[in-house]
Amino acid sequence: MTSSPPPPSASLRMPELPLTCLRTAEYTSTTDAFEGKNVVVDFWTTKCVRCPAALDDLDELSRRPEYAEVQFVSICLDSCDGARNVIERDDVPRWGNVRHYHMEAEYKEEAKETLGFAQVPFYAVMNDRGDVVMRGSKKRVNFDDVPGMIRPPTATSPQRFEERNFSTPVKKVNDIRDIQPSPVCVEQFDRVFTLDDDF
Repeated sequence: MTSSPPPPSASLRMPELPLTCLRTAEYTSTTDAFEGKNVVVDFWTTKCVRCPAALDDLDELSRRPEYAEVQFVSICLDSCDGARNVIERDDVPRWGNVRHYHMEAEYKEEAKETLGFAQVPFYAVMNDRGDVVMRGSKKRVNFDDVPGMIRPPTATSPQRFEERNFSTPVKKVNDIRDIQPSPVCVEQFDRVFTLDDDF
């Protein structure tokens, strides 16, 4: 039976834990790596059969323009060498838009306890203040509501026919040739249409 993460808390923060960058082999911490950034973290292991597909999805999201202000991160929780082999399996490193880190087993347990997870892939979404605002499996995280997403301006909804204002008075016309084009119409369209005689 799998445990579900505890409900989100406004005060929940990512614990400060040591990490190793898989590209540079430099040591850092979760605080230093994520400070001041909107971050989506994917915790994974080399033995997880669903994790490569989850990283494919994460890399795809990172390429979309609306996520330009969001940093995507993977943290491997088991073998550092195994993670490098998975990521660098081909000549071109996989998941090139995702920053890859490794976390030692002793710190993994603290991350699991603090964030409340027992299986991977597991996501933690943080705002630029370091607050964990969403966490859980792919089903529990709304990737359309990630902090820092660039949202397109919303179009105003079209006015319903019943709501339109038809208060302009209508003049009675006896002959079509008596109609003069409206100056507004001329300004808007830069041309006036006339009806052909055979219309």
